[in-house]
Amino acid sequence: MKANTNTANLRAYAVAAPADLAAAAKVVKNVALFAAAPFIGLAYAAAFPFVAVGLIAWYGVRALRKKAGPA
Repeated sequence: MKANTNTANLRAYAVAAPADLAAAAKVVKNVALFAAAPFIGLAYAAAFPFVAVGLIAWYGVRALRKKAGPA
């Protein structure tokens, strides 16, 4: 049975197959997201009060403009 040159090179040099590299990259990505998740949540929790105050102010200004009518 004749082996393909690429297959022989992969076996001879123990180069990881692309499927193995893709699986490893997926695992690394998942671990990184798992490690970053608490900090992302903290950023959301820290920003929430400012976003809420801004939203309330925006709706308040919009309501005052509507109540005042055209200039």
